[in-house]
Amino acid sequence: MMRRGDEAGMTLVEMMVVLVIIGVAAGATVLGIGAATRAPNAEAEARRLSSRLQSVADEAMVTDQPLAFTWNGKGYAFLSWEGGAWREGEDDAHAWHRLPAGMKIEMGQRRPPLLLGVDGSGVPAAIGLVIGPERWLVVYDGLAATPISAPAA
Repeated sequence: MMRRGDEAGMTLVEMMVVLVIIGVAAGATVLGIGAATRAPNAEAEARRLSSRLQSVADEAMVTDQPLAFTWNGKGYAFLSWEGGAWREGEDDAHAWHRLPAGMKIEMGQRRPPLLLGVDGSGVPAAIGLVIGPERWLVVYDGLAATPISAPAA
């Protein structure tokens, strides 16, 4: 029986490890490029706002604590009633969300805050999110929040 000497080369396991490392690096690069080139999207922001608004409205009903939606030219947040005044939340569910550059909230003549009722008696509203020609509405009826596409105004 011949014994193999010190032959140069790679084992199959070593080759597989190298291929896996290359595949993971290529996948991370492709995903990173997609995120970096993605433009701000009113639909994605409307769906995010709808989800957060629905969650906080449900929280107001379950906890029997008044909560509110507030906004300005750059973003929005949710407020809680503490000590006789509205206070900004610090957790992820209530904290300020900054809108992408160029996007704005349209609320007509309404002024903040928008009350989210504890018994489903929240103030109905249509919250517009606009960026360029793209416009979405988040329709809140006092119980549920629904994102819908809207024609540009």
